[in-house]
Amino acid sequence: MSLEKAIESQIQEAMAAGLFDNLPGAGKPLRFDGNENDPNWLGHHILKNAGVLPEWLNLAREIERALERLAGIDEAHRRLCEQAAATGDWNGHRLAILHARQRYETLAREIRRMQDRFNLDAPGIRSERPAIWVEYHLERLDARIPESQRRLFA
Repeated sequence: MSLEKAIESQIQEAMAAGLFDNLPGAGKPLRFDGNENDPNWLGHHILKNAGVLPEWLNLAREIERALERLAGIDEAHRRLCEQAAATGDWNGHRLAILHARQRYETLAREIRRMQDRFNLDAPGIRSERPAIWVEYHLERLDARIPESQRRLFA
């Protein structure tokens, strides 16, 4: 008996025994999660269903989680600046604001490195993502501090 016939026989026996009944998505059309024009989409789809992803897609997940953490640091920095402005005590909040800015810069630069690596590893230009502009965001954080208080943070 050939290998194909042996496999087909096992599949038929499993079907007769009801092992394929009530599988998730039974009777529904296949969902295509990726770009069907990508020659690798089926492989990625199968790997995804098996809980295995290509390294560049795992990196994309890491980047998304890091961006969420970065947004949290940004929010903490904003709140600290608002508290300092409300109380007028910029000197009292100085260390916490500087620490938040440093954490933001460190994580933003790490995200930029990950994004650059992602864009090199992605299978095509349509998969690439724009990288974070770190200096712009640091200037945005610094702009939260009034000009009259900036000497404290230099």
